[in-house]
Order: sequence, then C-alpha cells, then structure tokens
Amino acid sequence: MKITICLGTGGVGKTSVSAATALSLARSGTRALVLTTDPSLRLKTALGLKEGLTEQRVPNVEGDLWAALLDVNETLDEAVRMNARRGTEEQILTHDVYRMIASSLSGMNELMALERISQLMSHGFQNIVVDTAPSRHVLDVLDKPLLFADLSASRRVKLVSRTYKFVEAMGLMNIGRNALEVYARAEEILGGKLVKQILEFYSLFYPVAEAYADRARKTGELLRDPSVTEFRIVTTPHKAVRDADFFTAELRKRNFRANMICINRAWLRPLDDAPREGLAKDIAGWYENVSLSHKAAIAKVKATFAGSGSKICILEELARDVDGADALRNLETQLQSC
Repeated sequence: MKITICLGTGGVGKTSVSAATALSLARSGTRALVLTTDPSLRLKTALGLKEGLTEQRVPNVEGDLWAALLDVNETLDEAVRMNARRGTEEQILTHDVYRMIASSLSGMNELMALERISQLMSHGFQNIVVDTAPSRHVLDVLDKPLLFADLSASRRVKLVSRTYKFVEAMGLMNIGRNALEVYARAEEILGGKLVKQILEFYSLFYPVAEAYADRARKTGELLRDPSVTEFRIVTTPHKAVRDADFFTAELRKRNFRANMICINRAWLRPLDDAPREGLAKDIAGWYENVSLSHKAAIAKVKATFAGSGSKICILEELARDVDGADALRNLETQLQSC
C-alpha cells in the first residue's frame, strides 16, 4: 500500500505530475488511482474522463490506472450507507440538515478527503496519488479531519448527540448541566426550531460521525507512516525556493517530511547553432535568458535543500499541455529517471 500526496500552488502542473506518478505505479503492476481534490476538474480534462463517474479506468494507457474526482456528496452518502444504524439511512439522506451540510458547509472538501482515501483503500486500490487543491491552505486536508475526530470524541458532544430523544421526553434539566449549557447557547444563536432540527438530525447521524472520526484517525496514522506515505512538492523554477520553503516548513510543523521536490516546466534544452537574424534571433536570445534563470533557480534549490532528505526532480517543459496518454507517458518517463 502506498499513498502519494502532491502539494503545490496554482499553475505549476501539479495535476499532470500527480497523474504521471500514478501511471508509473500502474505500469509497475499495481492497481493505482489518482484522486483530485481540486474543484477545477483539470484532471478530468487532462485524462479525458467521462461525466458522472466517481471512479473510472483511464483509457489508452498501460497498466491498471484509475482516476477519481472528489465528490463530496457521493463520499458522504457512501459513509452514511456504510455506518448508519440499520433503518436510518434514508432518514439521514433525505433530512434537510444533511443536504445543507453536504452542499454548503464550508470545509467539506477537506473533511471528505481522508474519508475518500479510506473508501478507495476499501475498494482495493493498492496505490493512491492525491492531487490536492492549488492553495497554501492545502494542508487543511490533513488538519481538519483530525480536528473533527477530536471534536467527535469529546464527552460534551457525545452527551448532546446521544441524549436528544431523552430531551423531548424528560426535559432539559434531567440530562445534566453540560448538555443544558450547549443547548442554551445554541438556541440563543440559532433559534429553538433550527436547534431542534439539528439535534434531531445528529441523534440519527452520530454513529456515522463517530465511524468517520475513527477512520480519519486510522488514515492519519497511515499518512504519518513514511513506509506508506510520500509527500511531493510540485513547483516551477521561479517559484521553487519560495514554494519549497513554505511547504517543507508546514509539513515539518505536522511531523511530516517532503520526500521529493519536483521542479516542473524547466527550460533546459540547448538551442542548435544555426545562425538567426531578426525576430528569430530575438526569440532565441529570450529563450536562452529564461533558460539561464531556470538553471540558476534550480541550482539554488539544490544548494538550499542539500542534506534535507528531499530528492530534487527536474521535469523539462513539454511541447504541449498534458492532455491525453502520449503527453502523460512523456512526463512519466522523466519522473522515472529522477
């Protein structure tokens, strides 16, 4: 089992590198899947994926390569069907509060990422490559599920979630001071009717939440196991030092290590010696200046991160965007040589 998490800011080719990494794993003989948590759907375009399928095999490539887009609703629905008490599944799935949570609650993408990884492992995928959203807040994918797990385990939350039915029958004063304080504060903010709906929903939903929290903790343990999980920072030459500094520091705060820094879209190919005049000469001069700046940036990254344990992988600019199997193979070949 292997999990590879690709981190990076926007416009660095992270989705392409993630897909090429998964292709390399698939060609080695394992069942591999690339999962994107990026709502821009770049992966769908790059691999020619069909609409409406959460997991699908990538066409026209060697090996057992699959791709999936993180669908919050589908992921949450699957969690409900797996973990709800028998007979309550449809009550939960059709509840107004449930649909509000699934469709509009801030942070659901991050909360569902670890859950989706856990589900994919249960579906038999041996290698999972995660293409994270292009953001400096991307490590919320690691943080928020574990924060939720801690919250779900708190004594006060368990007390409220499991005593709602008694509240209706016996009155608030019969369930203790802690629960009373929570109800009172919630009613002040939200109003009694909405609080009643939320508590009714959570009295049904808490087994799902507790099972989610348990899986989040277990998946979090896998992410902390260096024999299972690898972190790759994807960047470009001019962003490389800044991005690598930021993401390695953020990983270090969480006791993770960056295994690889992929400097993508590097202009390194030398021009031939053919004589040039006019516009062609100007363009050639511009290319050579950019190429020199890329080489200098790469040298600085290598010097800065020497001894850090992070492998530096240089990926040259492709002739065209990664849009289909041929371009993906080209990038995968470069990754293999790192």
